Amino acid sequence: MDYRRRKAIQKFLQVSVIAIVLLVFLFPIIWTFITSIKDNVTAWSMPPKIFFSPSISNYVEIFKERGLHHNIKNSIIVALGATAISLVLGTPLAYMFARTRYRFNNFLFIFVFASYILPPIVLSIPLYVAAARVGLLNTYLVVILAHSSFCMAFTVWMLRGFFEEIPVEIEECAMVDGCSNLMTLFKVTLPIATPGLVATVIFCIILSWNDFMYALVLTGMDTRTLPVAVGQFLTPHGMFWGQMCAAGVIATAPVLVFSLFFQRYLIRGMTAGAVKG
Repeated sequence: MDYRRRKAIQKFLQVSVIAIVLLVFLFPIIWTFITSIKDNVTAWSMPPKIFFSPSISNYVEIFKERGLHHNIKNSIIVALGATAISLVLGTPLAYMFARTRYRFNNFLFIFVFASYILPPIVLSIPLYVAAARVGLLNTYLVVILAHSSFCMAFTVWMLRGFFEEIPVEIEECAMVDGCSNLMTLFKVTLPIATPGLVATVIFCIILSWNDFMYALVLTGMDTRTLPVAVGQFLTPHGMFWGQMCAAGVIATAPVLVFSLFFQRYLIRGMTAGAVKG
């Protein structure tokens, strides 16, 4: 077998593997969208119909009858609030872990990061009991605080790597010129770590937007977020597949568009803190 044929076969195999992987990942999204533009009868038909007349009735109904725009508003408020708190509190903490060296530094870092890796069900019940006692159930504040628990841990983990990549000598030069530690952080370190900050903000928004467990336990009708609203289409009286898929498309679309739009920052941010200099 000559060289050109081997290269052609190798390229064909690579393209085939990539196509199969893409199909596996994209099939649920494609199937959800197709189901969302079917009417109820077509959505329930077995075997599934490939050729049908598309309809946007499901989208009209979930906004007009179900009030899905209120759930979208709730998700935006919670995601932005949790991201803001996580960034304000997590950035100085990440800087401290990156620049200070003491005996229990790594232990405390693991302790903070544990709130991110713990399953939400572990903390949902204690948070529910505490929120019920202080009268915070069905409020934005309790959901924002719950989301901040794992978003802030992610912020600390993410930004610590970026801060460690910034040479200490740059900060020392700023301090020689008269900057305090706080001024050095805001005027020198954070501008250099801008790609990491942007990537962290995007990931925190996505983490909060996608949360289901905390929102399910801590919210009511007035503060229910979009993922919980999607789950409400599965009822004891029936499954509204078309409406549920339409709501799922609306819940997924902002994340996909957001990720594609800020893809450059995500890649720069992830790679900037990935390599030790």
